[in-house]
Amino acid sequence: MARKSGPRQLKREHAPAFWPIQRKEANWAPMTRPGPHSRSKSLPLILIIRESLGYARTAKEATRIISSSKVKVDHLIRRDRNFPTGLMDVIQIEGIDNVFRVLPKPRRGLSLSPIDPKESEHKLCKIVGKRIIGGGRLQISLHDGRNLTVNPKDFRKGDEEVAVGGAVQLAIPTQRVERYVPLKQGSIGLVTDGKNQGMYGKIASISEASYARPKMAKIETAGDSFETPADYVIPVGTDSPLVALDR
Repeated sequence: MARKSGPRQLKREHAPAFWPIQRKEANWAPMTRPGPHSRSKSLPLILIIRESLGYARTAKEATRIISSSKVKVDHLIRRDRNFPTGLMDVIQIEGIDNVFRVLPKPRRGLSLSPIDPKESEHKLCKIVGKRIIGGGRLQISLHDGRNLTVNPKDFRKGDEEVAVGGAVQLAIPTQRVERYVPLKQGSIGLVTDGKNQGMYGKIASISEASYARPKMAKIETAGDSFETPADYVIPVGTDSPLVALDR
C-alpha cells in the first residue's frame, strides 16, 4: 500500500496572517517544508525573494534564484524554495550587498530588517528546553530547532545558571556559543508574539505563574509599559540589544 504524504498545497485563506500575499489574487500559497520553524512562525524562501524583497516577479523567477545556490540562511546555502525561515534568521543573496534578519514588527508580524554585514556573523536563539546528559554536560534546545551541548560553567555568573527562557548568542555557521542572556529583571526583552509583537524594552519585573495566569513579564518602553506572557519574550541583551532592532 502506498504511503500517504502530507498536503502539498496551502490555500491562501489559510496561510498565516503576516505572510505578504494578496488573499484574493490567487487560490494557492507556498507550502512550507518541515524544518527549523513551524509554518505559523516562518516565511518560505520563495515569499522572501518574490514578495518581501521584490527580487523576482514570478514564482518561477524566484525558484530559479533559490535553486541556483544564491540564497543563504544563517550562512548556509538553501536550495529549497519552501524552506521555512523564522525569528532571528540571517538572509543573504549572492550579488546583493544588503543582509537581512527576520524580526517581529508591530502589526506586521515576521518581516525582514536590513542589518550591518558584520552583524550577520551571529544570531540570538531562545532556550526552549534543557537537560543534563553524560559527563555533566548540558544540552540546550533552541527555538530554531538546534540542540547544542555546552559546559554550564562557561556561562554561569555567580549563582545564575542557564535557564529555559533565556537566550544564547551564537556565532554562525560554526554554532559556537558566545554568551548567555538571562530572562530576568533588567534585561532587554523583545516580544515575539501576541498583540505587542515587535515591541521591546527593559524588563521591569517578572511575575510567577499561577493556576489562572501564565508567567508574565512587564516591559517598559519609552514613556509606556505593558505586560505580556513571558513565553512571548526573548531577551536580546542587558545594557543594550545584541542585535539591531527597529525603533
